[in-house]
Amino acid sequence: MLKTYKSLAGNVAYLMVEYEKDLKKILIWLLGGSRGGLMRLKILLLLKKKPMNPHQLTRALNVNYRTVIYHLELLERYELVSRLDVSYGAPYFISDRLEKRWDLIRDVMRLMGINEETRGGEP
Repeated sequence: MLKTYKSLAGNVAYLMVEYEKDLKKILIWLLGGSRGGLMRLKILLLLKKKPMNPHQLTRALNVNYRTVIYHLELLERYELVSRLDVSYGAPYFISDRLEKRWDLIRDVMRLMGINEETRGGEP
């Protein structure tokens, strides 16, 4: 899925990952092109404000706990969210990868027709 290539600079080989286009495609599919995309967007917007555990997200979104867990697992699989450990109640964070490219979230929101000022109906 992600394209990689090696670049030699002196005697050091650097592994560089070209993921911006792939990340945008992933975000378009996860947030706009699949069922549950709006819920995943709401989760990302909440986590952008502050780290939260699944129970806090459940209360903030007024949805079932299992629904939140499902979406968090999917977001974690694509490295969009992360957590420091796997213990019960551990908070989730926006991943560094997504934090650096948050502008792509704004692009996807525009593609979805969600006004950035209303923040996608952010709770």
